[in-house]
Amino acid sequence: MKLLYLFRTLFVVTLLLAALTTQAQHPDSYRDDELLNLLIKKNVLSQKEADSLRAELAVKQQAKKDKENQHGITIGSRALQISGLLQTEYEGFEQTGVTNTFLLHRARLDVKGDINDNWNYEVYTEFAATTKLLDAYTTYKIADWLKFTAGQFKVPFSLESLIADSQLEFIDRTQVVNALAGRSTDVIGNQNGRDIGIQVNGSFAKLDDHYLFDYTFGVFNGAGYDVTTDNNNRKDITGRFTVHPVKNLSISGNFYNGVGFYGTPAKNQKRNRGGFDARYVAGGLSLQAEYDKGTDGAVKRDGWYAQAAFFVLPKTLELAARYDTYDPNKIVKTVHAQIYTGGINYFFNPWARLSIDYLARHEEATQIKNDVFEAQLQLTF
Repeated sequence: MKLLYLFRTLFVVTLLLAALTTQAQHPDSYRDDELLNLLIKKNVLSQKEADSLRAELAVKQQAKKDKENQHGITIGSRALQISGLLQTEYEGFEQTGVTNTFLLHRARLDVKGDINDNWNYEVYTEFAATTKLLDAYTTYKIADWLKFTAGQFKVPFSLESLIADSQLEFIDRTQVVNALAGRSTDVIGNQNGRDIGIQVNGSFAKLDDHYLFDYTFGVFNGAGYDVTTDNNNRKDITGRFTVHPVKNLSISGNFYNGVGFYGTPAKNQKRNRGGFDARYVAGGLSLQAEYDKGTDGAVKRDGWYAQAAFFVLPKTLELAARYDTYDPNKIVKTVHAQIYTGGINYFFNPWARLSIDYLARHEEATQIKNDVFEAQLQLTF
């Protein structure tokens, strides 16, 4: 009897494995219920045993779905993918008269997908404070070395500006990037580093498992994002070239030449940029540095930063430090500012993270106590 029971068990397991394997390859052809009903009809399984197997299969299938969808919701396979970003922040100011506050830093919804193997699109919207359309573009790939993008998207200038907000090691970007990459303190206003235009980019000269070179060249309005028309007859041009001498090391140079409509009163003026940057990642260690300079009308500006981050607990606890210096006017000698930032990032899991930063500020013009404490909870889906 024991031998008969063993053979019957092995037979059932073999049938189930074969059915599950076939169903994975042809999900519309086979169903677990049909197989179990057949085994009951043949008196191989009792109704109680079949119900128990159904329950086990349901649990395993749900666990598999949860694991596959932990980073986002996928609708219609490749055609439509929906994801999002939520960042809730607290700011505590040392400076007298400045109010400590909670704020909704970012609340974003990202919709993207593939039209075919070579053609994709993305629509990215910000809902915090006011609703803004961040990205709305389509990219067509002819080959790895030749891709065309048209619409509204990030201008290919500055490494830190191009890194996704959810992937930054610190809560805020540096002074020089905010001032020269179309962000919070740029003369053209906060454009989130974006503009409307076209670009061509690609990678070439593959060595082992990575490309040696990347390039990007773009033409933009220069008026920023979420606008209907250009504000002058000039078009701005930008370019970025990256070398990867070894895997996980990127060394880049970039430029931006254009005309912006700004000033008091506002008028068309020169707005040129140039810079270089580098990033290296090895295991839990990341190193990054960047230098940028700009000319706005008759004013010359420049700045740089260097930072390091390391996971003291793999994929869980990251410590980070950054030195950030910026000179908003090379002629005036008392406006240079420096910020020393220390940060802690704790990852509850791949999509939930708590960041704590302390910014020690030093300005040459005025010696005031204006350090800042920041804490941010980030959720991605």
